[in-house]
Amino acid sequence: MSRKKKRKLNALGKLLVIIIILIVVIFIMKNTIFKNKNDKNENNNTNTDNNENITEKYNITNEKESDSDVIDTIFEEGMATDDYIKILTQKPNYINSSGNYQQETYNFDKKLHYSEIEEMLTNMNNSSIASVEIIGKSVDGRNIYGVEVGKGNKVLYLDADVHAAEIANTLILMRFLSEIINEYENGNEEIVNALNTVKIAVIPTMNPDGYEVYNYGVESLNNKDLWWYEKKDEINFENIKSNANGVDLNRNFPTQNTGMYYVGKKLISNTSLEKTTKDGKYFNGYAVGSEPETKAAMYFMLKHYKNVYAYINMHSQGRVIYAGKPNLSDEFNSLTASFGKKVSTYNNYRVHGLSAEEVGEGNDGSVTDFMAELANGFVFSTKTGRLSTDKYIDNSATFDYKYPVITMETITTYTTNPNTFKEEYYNHGLRSLLFDLLDPNF
Repeated sequence: MSRKKKRKLNALGKLLVIIIILIVVIFIMKNTIFKNKNDKNENNNTNTDNNENITEKYNITNEKESDSDVIDTIFEEGMATDDYIKILTQKPNYINSSGNYQQETYNFDKKLHYSEIEEMLTNMNNSSIASVEIIGKSVDGRNIYGVEVGKGNKVLYLDADVHAAEIANTLILMRFLSEIINEYENGNEEIVNALNTVKIAVIPTMNPDGYEVYNYGVESLNNKDLWWYEKKDEINFENIKSNANGVDLNRNFPTQNTGMYYVGKKLISNTSLEKTTKDGKYFNGYAVGSEPETKAAMYFMLKHYKNVYAYINMHSQGRVIYAGKPNLSDEFNSLTASFGKKVSTYNNYRVHGLSAEEVGEGNDGSVTDFMAELANGFVFSTKTGRLSTDKYIDNSATFDYKYPVITMETITTYTTNPNTFKEEYYNHGLRSLLFDLLDPNF
């Protein structure tokens, strides 16, 4: 065979090899492409099914408000749906009994470390009428507790110390809880009957790092990498409100208007868009529901809100009551106003109504906003990452769960002096109020 014919055959052989390789490559790519498409479609179908299951099981909506044009600026990301579902599906974490209940004797005789409050709660848990649950942890790793006292289905819900410097009501609530448990254990017929009818759900300290640092200084922080410690020389801890991350928990809840302001309104002057050490300025967080303390409080509220007959969020400055939400139903506001006025007959606190509340000015996202919107049938939206209804303005929310929601500010100013708290409890009507609230027909 001539060299010319050999070269021609070699060339043809090489061409055939190349063609075969190309065919194999195309076959592999084709199958891979179609496989990926099928996988993607299967994933999409799975996600669709999951979303349908989620919205059906947990009353979560895939819709958002129809009048979004009323919003000027959204400056805070919504809460992730997965994070909200984790809260809804969180399993109870009750602490174990450690022995027999010992009569509690604390009566504002001294300041208490947070660890001492934990010891009291551990002892209360030994009573047959009380259950204490770890509902979450703070950013510095402290346990946050939810306390349930009573056997009834009707719930009186109380919480305190969402703001670091506002520690008075933690000790006030601890005194109240110790008294009613003592009376129950001693067989007081009136208290036994009351606690067989109702349940008291209490978070004594929503911001335990704040409680400890305000009482005992910034060196009380375990984690020295936290924002508070990094900025300790710039922060005025006498007036501190945030958690140890620098976030105002009382603006961090995923309510309809959290982290936004409306057209025609300006960002309210006390709201900061960044972490700040300035007095009178508060940072909502970069994302709604971002803080572990917020999530812990949400868990306990979502656990109980359908059975609540009265809710009081307790703060500590000014002896005032805030009773009303302009974006909610007239029926809710009427009940809340009446409740606030009745509470004021015990303590002579000044009552503020709707005119004292802002909506759509960047100041929303409070604990009471969240609880009030739950009462009015708002549901979590996967689109906004917030509680939602049909509209921002003139919404058609219905008052599904008939309970009032108020903020009650005790004492006149921030202090760590327990004698001030004792006077408020006994001489300014708080003890009588709390005991009378054991009647669901209050």
